[in-house]
Amino acid sequence: MHGEATAKGEAVVIGCETGVLVYKNGKITKVTSPDEYGRIGNQAGSETSPITLGDYKTDKDAELERPTRISLIDTESGTLDLVDIGTSYTFRSLGRGPDGEALVLGTDGQIHVIDPVKATVTRTISVIEEWREPLEWQQARPALFVRGATAYVTDPNNNEISAVDLNEGTTTTTAKLPAAPNEISGPAA
Repeated sequence: MHGEATAKGEAVVIGCETGVLVYKNGKITKVTSPDEYGRIGNQAGSETSPITLGDYKTDKDAELERPTRISLIDTESGTLDLVDIGTSYTFRSLGRGPDGEALVLGTDGQIHVIDPVKATVTRTISVIEEWREPLEWQQARPALFVRGATAYVTDPNNNEISAVDLNEGTTTTTAKLPAAPNEISGPAA
């Protein structure tokens, strides 16, 4: 098992190779990936959506795969959709908006806003400069944390953190930090 998320309707989605396991109403079902390996490990769920957002990797032998597709797992229909966002992202790039929208911080420096029902990118929000994922997973990289309608994005290259108004699609403030941020977390809204 590689990671879990919860979704509206009291569903728990557990990531693994070849798909995910969904626990709902006392039953476990498998949602199979469309690719042979199709690993989904990191996920973000929402209390307002039955669809979880997950990463999606297809190269079992890669030292570091830089995927451009994300997965959307519908816990009601038992289906999985893939969306290519056109840029890579990391395990610290996934979040959910206040209305259940899927959010992915890409290496292009933008938050990609995805409608999970339509499985389409609806808009992008520019936040930081382009960046490249480091080879070592412990090394600092930009990260996304969402609380309510505000997305917080760290920028270790510039020792900064930015707050983004998701409704307006604008950065409301950016602050300097004394050191490069490596992770970000906080209480739920």
